[in-house]
Amino acid sequence: MLLLVSGATTTVRKYAASPNLGCLLTPRSGNSLESMTGLPWAADNDCFGGFDGPAETRFRAMLSRIKEASPLFVSAPDKVADAAQTMAMFDTWEPIIHAHGLPVALVLQDGQEDLCMPWGRCEAVFIGGSTEYKLSDKVRWLVREAKWRGKWVHMGRVNSLERLRYARDIRCDSVDGTGYSRFPDTNLPGALKYLQHEQGVMHFDDAF
Repeated sequence: MLLLVSGATTTVRKYAASPNLGCLLTPRSGNSLESMTGLPWAADNDCFGGFDGPAETRFRAMLSRIKEASPLFVSAPDKVADAAQTMAMFDTWEPIIHAHGLPVALVLQDGQEDLCMPWGRCEAVFIGGSTEYKLSDKVRWLVREAKWRGKWVHMGRVNSLERLRYARDIRCDSVDGTGYSRFPDTNLPGALKYLQHEQGVMHFDDAF
């Protein structure tokens, strides 16, 4: 499982050899593609605080900057804890992101299980939503379906070892959390050590 970090370039470079480390580009972060050379990366939409005029402008600028690049995914704009509004936004932005030659992630929000999943129009799913929803059986079911269909699964707001363990247990491919960007020297070493240990355990289990 990859831990994708936004910003914190100096610390990320220090641990760039870790097989569990990657970068998360956001419209606000301004990271250059060159600074992420050699690391897996994805792009988020920065919608947690809303998707107003300036936010949309920054998102469009980011799409232009990474056009035809090779991220793991680009999360389509979404509305926190509102699956119906998120699907309406996805219908608008999925074609735009794909037109830039980029893979699209649908952000799962509260209530998504009651709506039709656009499996044929996304390459990934991003687990968003309220904390209760993130940890629900509804999300586990959607993740199992995504994995069966060969989709990348990412989980946001993963800021503790307990949450890392949960993401690993439901078979997420990557995670991110603001705690690793704001306090990278404090939080990143322990998280990477945990992930490397868990990856080794999983490989050992797979051998039997």
